[in-house]
Amino acid sequence: MSKEIEWSIFHGEGDIVCSCDQCGEEHRVEFDESSPDYKKAQSEIEGMGWQSARINGEWCDFCCSTCRNNYIRENI
Repeated sequence: MSKEIEWSIFHGEGDIVCSCDQCGEEHRVEFDESSPDYKKAQSEIEGMGWQSARINGEWCDFCCSTCRNNYIRENI
């Protein structure tokens, strides 16, 4: 999966780390309410041009269409 939680040293705070499944580029979405908001993170990265696709039954995130297309060519 291309979204992971990194907790900070402070209780209830951290980052959702979104990674491109092709090139590894990362974008971090901070949270501070003890429960990471994946919907907010997804909306934020989509607003930056990121794309998500279900490939071979798994959801993947890509920073651009070029990465998405290359990943599909290499994995299908």
